[in-house]
Amino acid sequence: MVIVKTAGGAIEGTTSDGIDCFLGIPYAHAPIGSMRFKHAQLKTSWSSPYQAMRVQAIPPQPQNKLETFFSSTPRSFVQDEDCLYLNIWRQANDNYLKPVIIYFYGGGFINGHGTAELYTPEHIVEQEDVIVVTFNYRLGALGYLDWSYFNANYDKNNGLSDQLAALKWVHTFIDSFGGDPNNVTLMGQSAGSMSIMALMQMPLAVTYFKQVILLSGTLKLDSADVGTTKARHFKQLMEQRYGHHDITLLHSSQLLQLMDDDEQARGKSKGLELIYAPIATSDMSLPLQNNRKPMLVCTTHDEGDIYITGEEHKLTPRRFTEVMALYDIYVKPHDVQSAVQQSQIITYSYFLAPALHFLKHFSTTNQAWLARFDWCIPLHHDYGSAYHILDVIFWFGKMDILAAHQVSQLTHARRLSRQMIRDLAQFARTGTCHWQPYSATHQQPYVYK
Repeated sequence: MVIVKTAGGAIEGTTSDGIDCFLGIPYAHAPIGSMRFKHAQLKTSWSSPYQAMRVQAIPPQPQNKLETFFSSTPRSFVQDEDCLYLNIWRQANDNYLKPVIIYFYGGGFINGHGTAELYTPEHIVEQEDVIVVTFNYRLGALGYLDWSYFNANYDKNNGLSDQLAALKWVHTFIDSFGGDPNNVTLMGQSAGSMSIMALMQMPLAVTYFKQVILLSGTLKLDSADVGTTKARHFKQLMEQRYGHHDITLLHSSQLLQLMDDDEQARGKSKGLELIYAPIATSDMSLPLQNNRKPMLVCTTHDEGDIYITGEEHKLTPRRFTEVMALYDIYVKPHDVQSAVQQSQIITYSYFLAPALHFLKHFSTTNQAWLARFDWCIPLHHDYGSAYHILDVIFWFGKMDILAAHQVSQLTHARRLSRQMIRDLAQFARTGTCHWQPYSATHQQPYVYK
């Protein structure tokens, strides 16, 4: 057992193999009752000592097949709307002012949580003396529907408000754990990366972090009109299924059912259509092009292969063009007939091109670095290409997951993972990478393979 004394009360955690772990710390008041459908409220005190020794509930969400795939053993978690908890890992030593990394999970804003096996950072913390924080934020309709459409006392972007509350909590209390509140790195993948980009536009958020790591995700905010349209559609679905539109009567399971109805009404998209996403508001008044925080941007060589896994899993050409058009990507049906064509469009137009467009704004600052993850095992059933999410296994050192998928030769993979963790920690410490920054004259990525 280890005890940390903070201004809000003592927190008890566990120690194992030289790693202190604090699980299930409430960073905001439970978003239930009168707080349901509203922005998160920071929690600054708790019953002392608070026993942070087990994971707490995760946000309500549909079944997540990818979490099962990216695990070494099957695991189950309790879902509950009372889900705003964070977890802290650190080396068990007395070093002070350690760099802090806050990780934002992906999952298309409908899946994910901070206690998934893929995101437990014990290997990062063991190798590098940094503090890593993971946390839950609200998902789906609870997190990203515009609830003010139903009642002016309710809010939009509740999931984003959760993330901001987590940043505030870390800024307020992380020094008690040995962390440096003035050297916080935000790291996110896919929807997590998009979340960070939303926070980068918020004056209320930018003071709480120093640099960012954006993995495979460039944000396209919903407009206020789009947010209203989605809320109106959700209301119609509620009336059709339940005969009323009183959202206070809806249980979590009913909200999940309506989310499923919403997806079915729109048609298959293989997770490419973000039905729930951050909505542009007046709180986001900082133009991204004015950002001057150091950033590391990384994509994978074959992002699209996780969405389109073969001919039997491709979208119809017409549906594919419809989904791409939602993100201002315009292709002709005869150009996306095959699974390979669809995957390539996703990789370049949905992931790489937006990332490069984003980086062009920072090419004069010498504070942006571009990387690409290429590792794969050709012809391997599960790891035949460097698809979306695969790099996260390496950023977190999860060789057990590779082994569970019959990868027997792990020497090179371990070496690559250690290098990626080393580069991650260097960026968290210094805001720099060991390769040439991205610029108008240098646009080649550093390749991990």
